[in-house]
Amino acid sequence: MIGFFLFAASFVVLLTLVVRIGKLDVRRELPKIRSLGLTALFVVLLLLGWWFVTRGATLEARILPPLILPSPLEVLQAFPRLHFEQGLVRGAGVSFLRVTTGFILAMIVAVPLGVYMATFPAIAAFFRPLALMGAYVPIVVFVPLTLAWFGLSETQKVGFLFIGCFVALLPLVIKDISDVPAAYLDVAVTKGASQWQLVRHVLFPVAQAGIWNHLRGVYGVGWGWIILAEVVNAEQGLGYLIDISNRRGHTNALFAIIIVIVLIAIACDQLWRLGGDLLFPYAKRK
Repeated sequence: MIGFFLFAASFVVLLTLVVRIGKLDVRRELPKIRSLGLTALFVVLLLLGWWFVTRGATLEARILPPLILPSPLEVLQAFPRLHFEQGLVRGAGVSFLRVTTGFILAMIVAVPLGVYMATFPAIAAFFRPLALMGAYVPIVVFVPLTLAWFGLSETQKVGFLFIGCFVALLPLVIKDISDVPAAYLDVAVTKGASQWQLVRHVLFPVAQAGIWNHLRGVYGVGWGWIILAEVVNAEQGLGYLIDISNRRGHTNALFAIIIVIVLIAIACDQLWRLGGDLLFPYAKRK
């Protein structure tokens, strides 16, 4: 515990020194090239640090043994075995279908419910426990609950992902609709808009760009929960491969699967971003 505390304190002090010495300006936007360069610098430093603590041909020559942290080369060497012997691509496809199905089901329910809860106080009062559940109930408790409800089946995995995405998305949709300025409603009312028209033609259109961005974020949350969804009685999927690799002590395979999950999540996130730029060009940051 003392070591973690010292690390956290040192990190904050170092970061503060960088800000002060670099004389960084508050909220000043960086040129895109410089921004990408700083991101690339972080990745390079991370890889160099990773190589440094895992270099050496023998256990005695290494700072960290491969069981704790395999070297970058050892992680790369795990990919062929995962692909040819354990069906890495097939497992990624299964996980993708599970995450996407659970997310779509959550979106179908959470978006209209959130719109109505933020618009009609009676609906909000009735469904308030659902919003509180998402704020205070740890998502991990739904693993045993979904097992009790759905058994050891594919429905349990999709159901868990549905719950995880739903409780994350609902309060975000409520906030997006609630943040629509009242002035828009006042103008529509003076023009003779009905209550339904206020929802259909004012509240939702104004908030839809923000809702899209939150859908993008919650889809990423779904990829964060895939390991828990596939940890019990799964015969396929990336979570299943992680469980198998962990039981066999193949730490390099664990890191390889984590890299695959991150790459898939990043690719999907960029597709969401491009979709948002096409659908809502007015909301694109300058």
